[in-house]
Amino acid sequence: MTTPVHVFEDPWPEDKAQIPLETAAAKHLELVEVFLKLLPHFRQDDEGRIHEEALTFSEWRYINYMRYLYLFGESAVDLPPPWDVAIVWYCHLLSPFHFHRHLWDSNHRSYGLNHRHFPLTHLLHLYKSGKWSSSTAERKWKLWNKQRGDSPQLPYQLWKSPPWETKRKSSILSALKSSGKSTREGTEQTITMYKPVNRGWCSTSGKLDWELSQWTDVRAGRRQQYCYYNCEHPKSGTRCELKPWDTIHDLRDVLDRQVGFWKAAIRARDAQPTFLVNLGVAVENYERFIRLLERPRRKASATARAGIEMDKLYYINPGGAQASTTSSPMNRDCVPPNLSIDVLWHTHRLFPANYWVWSFTVAGRLIDYEHSSSAAVSKRLLMQTRMEWKRKYGENYPIEGAMDDLGMEEYVPDAAAAPPGHPARSRAMYVLGGKNPVKGRKRYYKGRYQVWDGVFILVDGGGGAGGDGGGGGDGGCGGDGGGGGE
Repeated sequence: MTTPVHVFEDPWPEDKAQIPLETAAAKHLELVEVFLKLLPHFRQDDEGRIHEEALTFSEWRYINYMRYLYLFGESAVDLPPPWDVAIVWYCHLLSPFHFHRHLWDSNHRSYGLNHRHFPLTHLLHLYKSGKWSSSTAERKWKLWNKQRGDSPQLPYQLWKSPPWETKRKSSILSALKSSGKSTREGTEQTITMYKPVNRGWCSTSGKLDWELSQWTDVRAGRRQQYCYYNCEHPKSGTRCELKPWDTIHDLRDVLDRQVGFWKAAIRARDAQPTFLVNLGVAVENYERFIRLLERPRRKASATARAGIEMDKLYYINPGGAQASTTSSPMNRDCVPPNLSIDVLWHTHRLFPANYWVWSFTVAGRLIDYEHSSSAAVSKRLLMQTRMEWKRKYGENYPIEGAMDDLGMEEYVPDAAAAPPGHPARSRAMYVLGGKNPVKGRKRYYKGRYQVWDGVFILVDGGGGAGGDGGGGGDGGCGGDGGGGGE
């Protein structure tokens, strides 16, 4: 019997409220419906896709939203993301490996993956309640914007309300003005970089203020521009914070692939009355899918914790006994055999700390994601996955909802793969919990934070003259622990 899989959104309580993965998956599908409704309201290009500048602008806003959470010492449950940022963040979370590296390499180390779970429930509440946006998050964003030279001077939301709704205005003129703004807002924005000495965060060398069209050329590879820390990145093996993806074209490819997945999943949910119910049953097959890539098991004591294994780099001796116990090639890519498994896998990765621990527990290592370059590549990997499933489990894989099933032409699954070496930049307790996770950067606070069962980190908010509000002694916009999310 497969152990039930749970996730959490609120990272702060010691006893974190657990949500069954299949329940989160149902909410996930509700939320991506909102994403699909939003996409046409971005600025569009001649091909009817999101304009390159609009996508670049939202990527820049996402980078700054991550900084904003860090500076205030809060989670996304406390300060939920703007809607365009949520879409970009969703795409970044697909790879827990790259998401962790982005945070760690960007010096976002006081808080861990626990504090960067996607707020599915909270975003849905904002949408369904008609609030659309968190007043607490907006207030703190405005506070940040007042710090000239230390903030990007960006609006919190691109759309003050759902852009597809007819706005009731006091005059026809104001209504026309508003409708014109909804699809083009942000297209003439200036990209304002930090002064590198302010935070030690990545910034462009020399030029700090960019027209959006200029920065788009940089992100599209049409214009060369170096990071202030360009010489240090290759020495330390770190990625530049300004490049969550190598180019903006890579983000577009990921987003386009997700749109096909969202449409296929929603269509299946609406056409099959039992689709959501069957997600609970599919959890077992989801685990079996991840186990296709498990590493050979070593004998461990009954008291061994998953955290111990998460901190070890595992080497294989091809001629040794350990290698002979493996059930599949160690780095072969697999694709989800059907849509139900893929929905669960997508959902799980929105909660990177939960997924990280579970993946090590189930597969003995982190199973990451690889963007499939084409439908042909995915089909080839699907055939390999079918053969491996049959070989490992002695039965055929669950066929309904596969990419080659009738009516699934738009659905192209991405691959599951294990990154080379060890995925973590630090010990698991710090990767997941951060090095000094003081909520709200409260001064004078001392205590402990539970990362996972029985594993704690001591936290210290600092204080005294010139106290900086904790969070590893790097300052921030908090210091008073002010207000939680709405």
